[in-house]
Amino acid sequence: MSANEQRAAAPAIPAVTREQERQLAALAERHREGEQVERSRQLRGLLVLAFVVLVLSIARAGLASVFPHGWWRIW
Repeated sequence: MSANEQRAAAPAIPAVTREQERQLAALAERHREGEQVERSRQLRGLLVLAFVVLVLSIARAGLASVFPHGWWRIW
């Protein structure tokens, strides 16, 4: 390199504009909403699964062994 050659400056990161900040905020909000929907679907699925397991276990054991005659008098 000769003495009078100049090197190019390092590339600078462009400044974030207000529009980009708004877009990032909207993206983060959509992400939070998506996580909330996913959690509610997971909870609903687990409740359905628990109900199915309960019904199948009662059916397998027999209704008479799960609820014997006069079971309501215990209360």
